[in-house]
Amino acid sequence: MNLTSILSKIGLSQKVSQDIMLISFIALASFIYGMLIGRYRMMTVLINIYVAFALLSVVPVNFITDFSTKVVAFFAVLTGLTVLNRRFFDISLSNTGSGFLFRVFSMSFLQMTLILSIILSFLPEKVALEYVSKTAYSYLVTGWAPLIWMAAPLAYMFFIYKKINR
Repeated sequence: MNLTSILSKIGLSQKVSQDIMLISFIALASFIYGMLIGRYRMMTVLINIYVAFALLSVVPVNFITDFSTKVVAFFAVLTGLTVLNRRFFDISLSNTGSGFLFRVFSMSFLQMTLILSIILSFLPEKVALEYVSKTAYSYLVTGWAPLIWMAAPLAYMFFIYKKINR
């Protein structure tokens, strides 16, 4: 029995259950991602996400025509950049203060949501709606959402460093 059917039995609609499952998945993936990447590479990976997205945005349209190839290329470029520039940027989350784990989790949450937003933007809307609800799709891909998800990790990073350096 899956969690969506359990939530449906409680009385929540299918759309709300899908949204709860998406948020739960992002939270779990963020926790695992944050623990695997660690504080030393968190900011480097964020910069690499931006660079990988920027590189794929300028690739000619007829070069990569399939959305699945674009998703694989995004992860390949992201992985390549992360492996190749181990010490290129010396930016890390400080482990001072009581909220260190919260800072790591929240930054990894923003990064995972940014990656999900980028992946969903590569997919055709019909294919993306097979995986997420229409509401979640609009929060991640339509209108101002991509700009917000691109800016949120940077804004949070500046907020963290401003708060730590006081």
